[in-house]
Amino acid sequence: MKKDKWLLLAASTILSLSLVSCTITEENTALVSSEEQDKVTLRFISSWGGVDSKAETLQELLARFTNENTDIEIVNESLFGEDFLPKIKTDFASGNNPDVFGMWPGSDIRALIQAGKVADLTELMEENPEWKSSFKSSMLKYTTIDGRLYGLPFEIIFEALFINRDLFDKYNVPIPTTYEELKNAVEVFNNNGIIPIAYNSLAEGTYLFQNMVALLAGKEIAENPSHPEFGYYYKKAMKYMQELYQIGAFPDEAFTMTNHERNTMFLEKKAAMIVQGSWFIGNIPNDDDTVDIIHFPAFSDGKAPHNTMVHGLGNGCFYISSETYNDTNKKEASIRLMKFLTSKETAAEFAKQTGMMSCVDIRDYQIDYNRLTRKGHLLINNSRQFVGPPDSFIDRTVWEEVIVTGMPYVLEGKLEIEELYNKAVREGLLSH
Repeated sequence: MKKDKWLLLAASTILSLSLVSCTITEENTALVSSEEQDKVTLRFISSWGGVDSKAETLQELLARFTNENTDIEIVNESLFGEDFLPKIKTDFASGNNPDVFGMWPGSDIRALIQAGKVADLTELMEENPEWKSSFKSSMLKYTTIDGRLYGLPFEIIFEALFINRDLFDKYNVPIPTTYEELKNAVEVFNNNGIIPIAYNSLAEGTYLFQNMVALLAGKEIAENPSHPEFGYYYKKAMKYMQELYQIGAFPDEAFTMTNHERNTMFLEKKAAMIVQGSWFIGNIPNDDDTVDIIHFPAFSDGKAPHNTMVHGLGNGCFYISSETYNDTNKKEASIRLMKFLTSKETAAEFAKQTGMMSCVDIRDYQIDYNRLTRKGHLLINNSRQFVGPPDSFIDRTVWEEVIVTGMPYVLEGKLEIEELYNKAVREGLLSH
């Protein structure tokens, strides 16, 4: 009898503990669910991923943002180089829209705006005059379409000829200011077993071709696809590319190299020159005084004057998708993220860590820019003409899928220049 009594007491105790345990578990579960429901998740994507010079700084800043905004989670899907554009276009096409994203000016962002995929920020910025006034007013025009402001310009970029000055000094090669001098430099470096120009046949490699278009056509023509001479100068630039290939200006593996391999070739002093953008400065150690930047050499038969520079906005133009902006649960969070991304503090951090030049006014921060960024500022100040990146005035997809893909065949003489250009036009190159 006593034994049965003890068994009954034990069973009762276990049951009581089980009920308490269930109650606690249910309460905890309810608490977790409530917190998860209150937390907003934003998907962010830009080309500042992978081995990009701004990737690490971006990740650090996004972590700082979520630490200060515990009700927001950021999923950073940024990708490097050629992987970025197909990813973001596929996301929008499939309805998997990013919430906040970075994209350079050009045909792709215009197409998204025309399709109603991008939020109109005009009223938002008018309601926040202090925020709006922090941007250089001259740059807001690049993200304004039909009088409406869609993006916030953050990153100023330029393209130029980066040179390993120590190699020029070693082989007594004059710094080229004209195309003829560039060809002479190619000959000397070839004779000494140095690859003259680190070039590859991917979209990033065609910064060389872009600069040729800009220097040959000049601003008025290069930025106006409807100009009657537009095609003439594109084809002329292809002819000069072909000539450089024929005199051995490029690596033997130019048609198979990745962008990273091309960049490394220059950084490891295996190549004397590379045409790159200002963002490339972040890949060069601050204490390396052997690398220099110069204006791309001028052409005697070009429309642009000496010291012309490809100059404009980079991928650091930030947008909010219209779907997110119309979502009551996400709108306020996305605006908070945009304010953080384009703040003076964030711009100053990118400037300090990567040498990035910003559309945001950070003069009060007195940034100690590295040597090459200071040289970039000097080149900008001494430029006689700015030309926007040529690929931002035509259809970017056709540029990459037809012109970039077809360039190796043109260089080898397997495809006529006229044939490649006409194919690009038929595919919609001039639709912008």
